[in-house]
Amino acid sequence: MKKNRIVYYLGAFGINLIIISIIFWFNGLVPFGNNNFLTSDLGTQYIAFLTELRRQLVHGNLHLYLFSQSLGDNFFPIISYYLLSPFNLLLVLFKAQAVPVAADVIIMLKISAMGVAMAYFLTQYFKQSRPSNYIFTIAYSFCGFVASYFYDLMWLDALIMLPIVAVGVMRVIQDNKLVLYYFSILLSIIFNYYLGYMLCIFSVCFFIYLALENNLMEQRTRFVTIRNYLVTSLLAGLSSAVVLVPTLSGMLKTAKTSFNGFNYLPSARFGLEAFTQLGIGGNTFIQRLHHGPSVFMTSTVLILLLSYFFSNRVAKSDKNHSLFLIGILLISMFVTTFNTVWHMFQNPAGFPFRNSFIFSFVCIFVAHKAFSAGVFKDTAAIIKATCTAGILIVIGYATEWLIPKFIEKMGYETPDNAYNSYYFWLSLVCIVISGLLIMLFSRNKYFGIELLLIISFEVFANFNSVLDTAYLGNQKTYSRQYRKENDILTDVKDSSHPGHRIIVSKSGLNSAFPDQYNNYNDPVLFNINGLSLYSSTLNQNTMTMMNDLGYFSFNVRRVSYFGGTNITNSLLGVYFDISQLDSHYIVNEHYNAPTLGFLVDKNVYDFQMISGRALDNQNRLWQSLNGTETQYLKNASITTMSQKSVKNRTMYTYQLKNEATGPLYFYVSPFNYHASRIYVNGRRINTPQIQVQKAAVMDLGDFKKNEAVEVKILTKKPLEINPSYFRSLDHDEYEDTISKFRNNSMKISSDLNHDVVNGTINVQKSSPLLLSIPYDNGWSAYDNGKKIKIHKVISDLMAIDLDKGYHKIELKYQVPGLKAGWIISIVSVLIFAIYLGFNKYLNKKYSNIFVK
Repeated sequence: MKKNRIVYYLGAFGINLIIISIIFWFNGLVPFGNNNFLTSDLGTQYIAFLTELRRQLVHGNLHLYLFSQSLGDNFFPIISYYLLSPFNLLLVLFKAQAVPVAADVIIMLKISAMGVAMAYFLTQYFKQSRPSNYIFTIAYSFCGFVASYFYDLMWLDALIMLPIVAVGVMRVIQDNKLVLYYFSILLSIIFNYYLGYMLCIFSVCFFIYLALENNLMEQRTRFVTIRNYLVTSLLAGLSSAVVLVPTLSGMLKTAKTSFNGFNYLPSARFGLEAFTQLGIGGNTFIQRLHHGPSVFMTSTVLILLLSYFFSNRVAKSDKNHSLFLIGILLISMFVTTFNTVWHMFQNPAGFPFRNSFIFSFVCIFVAHKAFSAGVFKDTAAIIKATCTAGILIVIGYATEWLIPKFIEKMGYETPDNAYNSYYFWLSLVCIVISGLLIMLFSRNKYFGIELLLIISFEVFANFNSVLDTAYLGNQKTYSRQYRKENDILTDVKDSSHPGHRIIVSKSGLNSAFPDQYNNYNDPVLFNINGLSLYSSTLNQNTMTMMNDLGYFSFNVRRVSYFGGTNITNSLLGVYFDISQLDSHYIVNEHYNAPTLGFLVDKNVYDFQMISGRALDNQNRLWQSLNGTETQYLKNASITTMSQKSVKNRTMYTYQLKNEATGPLYFYVSPFNYHASRIYVNGRRINTPQIQVQKAAVMDLGDFKKNEAVEVKILTKKPLEINPSYFRSLDHDEYEDTISKFRNNSMKISSDLNHDVVNGTINVQKSSPLLLSIPYDNGWSAYDNGKKIKIHKVISDLMAIDLDKGYHKIELKYQVPGLKAGWIISIVSVLIFAIYLGFNKYLNKKYSNIFVK
């Protein structure tokens, strides 16, 4: 018997592995080809974070603060959201340049593990380990959610845990056993707290469903069962505090805490076009940001699901219970209010209906109930269900094709691009074939093989509809360019000093990517101290401060190196600007900046940013740091300004006179560089590959004092005769300050790859030590072993007061909330253990009373 169970689960794993291997092989994806999925979040975020995790695991240097996250930030929120899957331990088996290969292997293994988890649930609920279960395990493992979002691999763990959570809830109700439910909820939250939260909501819905199905309220032990469920749920949640508390502390510093009342209005999220999601090709990669709920479940499952409600073989009460569960999940996606609650009270920024996999799981479960009830023998019900399935697909496509204007007027969400008619006809053909095979299965069980084949074909076709429209990267190019750039950056980092930052303004790695790659996370990828970051965990205060200094941010999840000036490079310790040209790397600039800690004037404590005035902020900031009123950034003189219309835009021509020898900067907020053209003395100023569509400082070049400069700007934005648009940096005045700051810099002795910063400095006069590290209550500062106060300055940086003399400075970082999280988790685990013993004692006591 035990051997049969092993074969059964190996079969569930193996069939899924074979299918996903064929899909990847067909598309030439690694490890079966040279293509990799260097696009969307996988290419722009996960690969970099997985590479950093691998680096820490391989070197045994686990640290929770990264200076490669923009100016530096708490790494724990990224770990808890992206990296806590146990599958990620496989990264140690791959080289850094092969992390994209590792990601594909992990995806394949997770999809295969989903089949095992679903097979386990079906066995526990239906008490049978039959081969026909594979029909439903395949449908679940390759449901619409997986096909649409497989590259968001951190979410896939939730699909492994969902069936186990369902079994755990069953054990609580049917057997009064709590351990499986406790650990399934606990691990779901730990592996990915975002979808783990959704599984907690699902557990409530499934508990109510099973309570209705098992007539719980008519049993004498009903209150004990409800108490056990609630207490176990609470303790499982509290036991995950080691992850939740520090993560919450970190996420409160992001823009995700903003409130939008429109996300709670009881409006409809989709219309009849959502029925297209039931067929093959309902989603494509191009539609990933805006589409209906991804609920593809194969034609066989859809027909069985519908027949469950058509057939007289199913009791009315069972239909009502299943309809309740499906209805609750459907409404939670359809009504904006509930959908927002399911998504942790935030409207998803792209990738909508992230809870759709739960709906698919329940539909597949109900379809199996129909199968177990022998509904496939009810020919009339199967015919009705087949016809209904076809009609739903027709309605969906008819709505999408014939009345899109009506959908828009009703306020329903519509996909960005039209559907492929090929998938419409293919879906109808598969529905007809599946309906026929289900009816034939009632006469001969060997038709189950054909059912398995048609389901395998459908999931292959649906998965391929996403990959067909995705742009794939090149693994050989990625591997080659990664090694080359990593070697260059390692040499450059070694030639600079600890405590400096490096910009890579043009990367050779971009050639490996299939579409626009903006290098936001290259500092994390190559373990260098940079400025940029692309993450859902981006610190809002850091982003705002950098915006106010002139750096570009596309949205609240991105901040770029573009927009920096000599002043900001010195402020933030930028030492090198590296770029790739004709397969060679060159050092564009050697800023010779001070380190991340240098002595400044006490006026730094009074400095305040003004939004939308980056160059003015820089000038006033440099005055504050130096304790002077010197104008470091001087307004250029505008001698004349003319304008003329050019098609739908206006050409503004400025005749300027430079007021200082040095670089000339341009800044207007907001300003779309991507949609504009700027010419200086007839030469076009090229914007970076990043599409700068909002405010950022632009360097127009170096000019001498009193030199005449002609600037032409072709744009849709109305401009004025405003001298503050153009400011020149007085090079001589600036250089004097840099020499002073550099000579009064802290000498960093630590490598910044730990949660500690060590350094020394000799202070000639009592002064603040400005640290270009974002302010975070996780930092503690020690001067010659004595703890001292950290001040928040310049919106988001740190400063400490130092007296005259020699100082040994030590900064220690402890993740805020981590200690409290550990305490709560340990106490909760102990309470659960005590509660288990108490519960076992009561059960034994009541059993003895019952026996007597």
